[in-house]
Amino acid sequence: MRLRKLVAAAVPLPALLGLAVAVPAAAASEPLVTLSDSAAPLVNSDRTGEVAGAQQITAALSLKLHNQQALEKFLADVQNPASPQYHHFLTPAQFNAEFGPTQADVDKAVSFLGKAGATGIEVSGNRQAITFSGSAAQLEAAFHTGIGTYHDKSSGRNFFANDAAPTVSADVSGVVANVVGLDNHAVRTHSAKAAQPNVVKSVTPPILKTAYGTSGLSATGSGVKVGFVEFDGYKKADVTKYDSQYGLSAGTVTTVPVSGANYDSAPGDGQIEVELDIEVVHALAAAANDYVYEAPNSSAGELAMYQKIASDHTVNVVSISWGACESAEGSSGAKSVSNAIATGTAEGISYFAAAGDDGTTDCYRQTGSTAKAVDFPASSPNVTGVGGTQLTVTSSNAYSSEKAWNDGASNGSTGGGISTVFTAPSWQSSQSTTNRKVPDVSADAASGSGYYIYTAGAWETVWGTSGAAPLWAAFATLQNQVHGGGLGNLNPKFYSIGNGSSYGTGFHDVTTGNNTLHGTTGFTAGTGYDQVTGWGSFKGSGLSGLIG
Repeated sequence: MRLRKLVAAAVPLPALLGLAVAVPAAAASEPLVTLSDSAAPLVNSDRTGEVAGAQQITAALSLKLHNQQALEKFLADVQNPASPQYHHFLTPAQFNAEFGPTQADVDKAVSFLGKAGATGIEVSGNRQAITFSGSAAQLEAAFHTGIGTYHDKSSGRNFFANDAAPTVSADVSGVVANVVGLDNHAVRTHSAKAAQPNVVKSVTPPILKTAYGTSGLSATGSGVKVGFVEFDGYKKADVTKYDSQYGLSAGTVTTVPVSGANYDSAPGDGQIEVELDIEVVHALAAAANDYVYEAPNSSAGELAMYQKIASDHTVNVVSISWGACESAEGSSGAKSVSNAIATGTAEGISYFAAAGDDGTTDCYRQTGSTAKAVDFPASSPNVTGVGGTQLTVTSSNAYSSEKAWNDGASNGSTGGGISTVFTAPSWQSSQSTTNRKVPDVSADAASGSGYYIYTAGAWETVWGTSGAAPLWAAFATLQNQVHGGGLGNLNPKFYSIGNGSSYGTGFHDVTTGNNTLHGTTGFTAGTGYDQVTGWGSFKGSGLSGLIG
């Protein structure tokens, strides 16, 4: 099962040839700078008309970070055991002072929005994002682009979007990196499925603890705080039922509303995802305290949520099961959210994200494209992208084997491939790549060994990389307790172990299977790292002993 924000692919628009688009004229003397990353996701879509000028739109500005090269060096040093900076993570105040936008930057952006007539202006706690609302007419004038209505020919959905990349004055562009939310081509969809005849053995907390070797760890998640990125709600009674069934002594579960969103009184069809995420973490690390961040399923809502997680600095580990293929997410959204994640990483937060359920064709369910694509935010360099496997256990629940998850088009396959947005980080250089590869690691995700959870008042078996991601987040939660604090981006450690002599001590190397799907040839699992299962799944006690 995989839930995602469903958005059309983002491309610049020279594009609608012969289409007359009304764009407000800028003053002749005003030098303008194009925010090229903020072009709308309009591929395979037809313009159908004009948005009413009075229609209210909520969007956000993503402000530029300072000292970007120094930040990249710090992120490398803080994970380098040979560096004096090793695991000397920053507080939000320290990050803001060294790398964040200044108050003068914020004032300049807020002044720009005020002159445009924007309302509801809200600045994130770390000053990196500013959420605002305005009428379509006001935003057209402010960003010098028309906003039209469109029809997505693949999904059949009608939406609004900016006709061209927005432009702002050179003065404003000095502090503003991107604007997100000038389109609303974002809906949630999921493929949650109940138990099917092909389920061999549903996994439960006893199976997961035994098979993945965490039973021997003297850790329960106590004292650790886990965050969940969610665009829907849950019922505490369902989580309590799961905990009670397996005798789990659970910590607290707290909802953190973002931008006014709180879905818990009437969860939608994403309820199964939210409850899967929480319950899978409880399977290994029940004693942790959970913080369920719920935001509007929009570009502005997404950015606000990731910035709040970083600025709050409440949680140590974040589990992410919602995403979009990179071209659908768009460069502006991906880079803005990735900055927020980099901020959290510098503060010692570890992020784990599902790699997707459509093999190497991650856009398939969003745009119908069978071109190779990977999922975001799993492709962010500061996120551990989690792929999927088919787990087999013995009669005593001990680990037997794993192969790459590929149930075919009806149930999906583990995501993997090469990013088109992010370059390869230094720790991935041994994989001979110019751009970032995913996944980094993997865990159980197949329908044949799906997760047995309690959701919406019933027991269900569900599957997908959105079960594998919280499983890895749960393991990281145990490691926070074992090692006495935040661990930040664990990818450098994972790749160092994978490339070293202790690889077999820390990981189950998954060497069979592939992620070919929807008629597009994918990658094949093999010895060591591959773009199907990454380095493989964790050997709990073994990998724990290698992390420090």
